[in-house]
Amino acid sequence: MGALLERIAASSTPLVWLDDAAYSARLLAAPSTVWLDAAALTAFRRKAASLLPSDVTVVPIGAIMEAAVKADEELLAEMRAKKRVIAPLRTLLGDAKARSLAIDAAKALCGTLSSKPLVASIPSPRRWIKEAYAWAHGPSEADVDPEEVDSAAVYVAEFLRGLGTVGVNALLLEERIGDEPTSAGEIAWYQPVINVCKHYRWDIGLKLADGGEFHGEAVDMAFIIAPRPPMGTVPGVATPASFWADAMPPAVPAGGFRFAQIPADANPEYVLQRLNALRGD
Repeated sequence: MGALLERIAASSTPLVWLDDAAYSARLLAAPSTVWLDAAALTAFRRKAASLLPSDVTVVPIGAIMEAAVKADEELLAEMRAKKRVIAPLRTLLGDAKARSLAIDAAKALCGTLSSKPLVASIPSPRRWIKEAYAWAHGPSEADVDPEEVDSAAVYVAEFLRGLGTVGVNALLLEERIGDEPTSAGEIAWYQPVINVCKHYRWDIGLKLADGGEFHGEAVDMAFIIAPRPPMGTVPGVATPASFWADAMPPAVPAGGFRFAQIPADANPEYVLQRLNALRGD
């Protein structure tokens, strides 16, 4: 059990994990380039944390790597050079400049916002293959098979070793709606990433859009965030959009936690009222 699960287990009320990235970027007028500057990103996230007290600090590695791609035409050209589905992601994860941006930002965030569990967030290997392919070749949908997902997981695992000493406590793999694991067998496609997390003693989790189509228990995952988290893991109950329209928050099973994504266009005064309701204040 890592620092995140220890904090969840020790909390007398459900821990609240906020996803405020889009909301805070609008509220604080953060430029799109903030992801490319470790000092600016740290200042942005520190200010956001002072306004919105989440019980978890997210280190947005996936967002940093996406920004790195979109700001570097030379890197994009290299990602387009080969047509294999796996090639754009392999090129991105091996790019020294993009890797340095991600590691420097992680070090800065972990060094500044370490009072709460630090979770590095990235797309899952199956999602990242498709996203990198779309960045390189346009919005066409890449056809990805299990062997390619397994290969992607090897490259992701190698990339994550660069974060081994920066101070993160957990890893969140974010899935894409309509393209999520539905069984422990599909989670096993990520085994190289799971092994890295075990090596560094990071708690590893998935974020699913629903979770209701998952069959059986979610072995190998320390936690899963979803509106309906599967059995066999610490449940992170995702707060539905209706909560921001005055609905009651869903119940959280014993030993679980809450996850809430703040709408980007939400009214700040109303957000604070709803967060008080989420915490039971």
